[in-house]
Formats: sequence, structure tokens, C-alpha cells
Amino acid sequence: MSKLSFRARALDASKPMPIYLAEELPDLPDYSAINRAVPQMPSGMEKEEECMFTNKLLRRLCSLTKDRQEI
Repeated sequence: MSKLSFRARALDASKPMPIYLAEELPDLPDYSAINRAVPQMPSGMEKEEECMFTNKLLRRLCSLTKDRQEI
């Protein structure tokens, strides 16, 4: 039995990346069944510190999104 493997590669900024809407991909459910998850690695931060950082980042992203919608 062959095992699926997934190796993350760095993105090449000089190559265009197509963006598709879900409606444009009729076979999306077939591909979503493939599990290509990458194992979660420890961040090196304490759990509380990591939660504070994540919350701060989410608040910043939400504020940027809100600012952008008001334009």
C-alpha cells in the first residue's frame, strides 16, 4: 500500500497563483476527502503566551478588516 506524502515548498513570488471560487471547482468534495494535514509543531512559547499572541493577532486582523470594509 502506498502512503500519500506531502512536502511543503516555499512559494515562488514570481509565479502567478490562480484563485478559484468553490463554485468553480465541481470536484472539490472528492479532493477534500484527502487528508494532507501537516502535524502541529510546538511553537516554543508557553501556552499562555501563545494564547495572548494569537488573540492579539486576531484582534489586529479584525481591526484591519473592519477598516478596509469602511473604505
